[in-house]
Amino acid sequence: MFRYMISFTYKAPQGIGFMSVEWPCKRHIRSMADITKITNDLRSTGYIEAVVLSFSLFADPAPANKAAS
Repeated sequence: MFRYMISFTYKAPQGIGFMSVEWPCKRHIRSMADITKITNDLRSTGYIEAVVLSFSLFADPAPANKAAS
C-alpha cells in the first residue's frame, strides 16, 4: 500500500477551501486518470468542485494495523 499527501481546493460556503489529506493507494499514481479518480472520490464524499493541486508520495509505507493486546 502506498501513501500520498493530496492537496486540493474545493468550493466552501465562505469561498474557496484548501485541504491536504493522506491518501492510501494500492498502486502508484501514474496518470491523469488516477488523479481524476481521486478527484471524483473527493467530490463523492462532499468536497464540492474539488480540484487536486498536488500529490506527494510518503517515503515510508503505511503502518500495519495491529490489534491492541
